[in-house]
Amino acid sequence: MPHCNKRVLSMFLTTECNFSCKYCYVPRDKKRTLDIDFAKCAVDEYVVKGGLRHIRFFAGGEPTLEFQLMKDIYEYVVSKGYDILFEIQTNGSFDEEIAKWIADNIDVLWISMDLDPESSDMYRITSDGSPTSPIVERNLKFFKNMEKKRTMVGIRATITKYNVRKQKEGIRYLQDLGIRHIWVDPIFEPLKGAEGRLYEKIDTMEFAREFVPARAYAKQMGMFYESNYTTNFDGNTDVSCRACVPMPHLTADGYVSSCDMALYGEGANHMNVFIYAKYDKSNNRIENNNDRIRILRSRVLKNMEDECQICVARNRCAGYCLGESQNEIGNIFKVKECVCKPVRYLFDTIGDDYHEEFKYKHP
Repeated sequence: MPHCNKRVLSMFLTTECNFSCKYCYVPRDKKRTLDIDFAKCAVDEYVVKGGLRHIRFFAGGEPTLEFQLMKDIYEYVVSKGYDILFEIQTNGSFDEEIAKWIADNIDVLWISMDLDPESSDMYRITSDGSPTSPIVERNLKFFKNMEKKRTMVGIRATITKYNVRKQKEGIRYLQDLGIRHIWVDPIFEPLKGAEGRLYEKIDTMEFAREFVPARAYAKQMGMFYESNYTTNFDGNTDVSCRACVPMPHLTADGYVSSCDMALYGEGANHMNVFIYAKYDKSNNRIENNNDRIRILRSRVLKNMEDECQICVARNRCAGYCLGESQNEIGNIFKVKECVCKPVRYLFDTIGDDYHEEFKYKHP
């Protein structure tokens, strides 16, 4: 089943972060925190009324910095009595108290680390410039050594010029830490407003050629290793991702976005197409922008540019990530040029090697 079937309510808890990753794609705004009343209203709207049974904690910053807020929302969701799957995407910097709570309450935990420690520390540093891999490794060992836990711990890695040829090495390192699920994403341009960040392009075909043997190696080791380029390879689709549905993402400034790359409603500018609703606090309700919803839902394969219509991988890609397209091209109906060739190569090379649905969808 393709990625658009990840039916989930995402919550951007805070804009604050304790890391200073050199390639971070997020513009740093003033500190904002998700309104608890907005979160509860959204649970009532999308879980109770809308039937979603998957909650995801994410952020333009680090969600565990708002740990009490996370717990308060969690308890409110649980009070509704539904069987809910809980997920967190984090930089892995939390302490043991939070780690224990996650192990007891969270089903899916994606930690950002760029495969091997050396490659990760080239970009991922703390606010005082220290390497982050020792912090992440400490928490990975914590989860590995727990006798009983409900949590699937996976790694979400950015592929850069430092690790593009070290994918097997990174897989071996993470396997030793108990990791069995890895998603990788070739580095992409930061959002407008974050142009000062370090962005070092990679050869996306080099990534694809290195990915194929790395994936085969991971499979041999009993591990799951996939990428943003193969997100929908487990099933046919005419929609690329949940942004087209749209699935709700609550922003810390009181809006509903359909995309992880549209983190603010105020001043969304070129990413404004993804902001499709707003929280009315005085009346405690969410007001939809139906024109935006119509545009997002029209982002289907038949409405994509001509190159998509004749592409061999069209039914397993459906136009790739519209967030990256909007950010870099300014058009959700076009595809980044550097993506098409590697996606076709991967489809030609491993496209028939998918016989089971991806259990854990792209974070």
